[in-house]
Amino acid sequence: MDIIDMIYKSTFELWGYQLTDWYRNLFTVRWWFIIGSIAIAYAIWWKYVNKRYLTQILLFGSFIAVFRLIMDDAGSSAALWSYSVKPLPFGQALFLNDLTIVPLGFMLVYQYCRSWKKFFLWTAIVEAGYSFLLLPMLVKFDILRLYNWQYYYTFIMIIVAIVMRAILLTVLKIEQKHEFGYSSNSLTPTMQPAMKPLDEENKNRKD
Repeated sequence: MDIIDMIYKSTFELWGYQLTDWYRNLFTVRWWFIIGSIAIAYAIWWKYVNKRYLTQILLFGSFIAVFRLIMDDAGSSAALWSYSVKPLPFGQALFLNDLTIVPLGFMLVYQYCRSWKKFFLWTAIVEAGYSFLLLPMLVKFDILRLYNWQYYYTFIMIIVAIVMRAILLTVLKIEQKHEFGYSSNSLTPTMQPAMKPLDEENKNRKD
């Protein structure tokens, strides 16, 4: 048996364990906690996100989500952490952290923070809440288990968010420069003032 067949056999056995464990946790309090958290997070985000700039905001969130997926897969594969409860039996707990809490939070920061200084400040605040409030809560409820990882290691997301914002703003400026029909109403610092809440924006339109 070569190494590829050995990996396949181990993966197949692991899938059996994961499926058994998923059935054991399905519809438990912890499982419903994850589902409820995902639903609430998306509801809050949808209420406050500016639909006028939805494509741009979602693009930024996609950058964050892709990095989170890679980070989560690498960390789990390297046995740095593992998830005890998953919404779905395959992969990691993608929808809780990678596709919900982290990208949704950073998308709202991107929307409302016009200057780099304000963006950095609120990115640090959001990441602190994630690292020192959400993660310890997940560990306490035995949804997440950390083995060779510290809470403050996740502050790497601040650097990631800054890099992703810089990339997106650069792309938008290039697009505007070449006049591809992109609206001048943009979230770029030189083009658009700080985003206003939706109710104030609607009020200004009526005036």
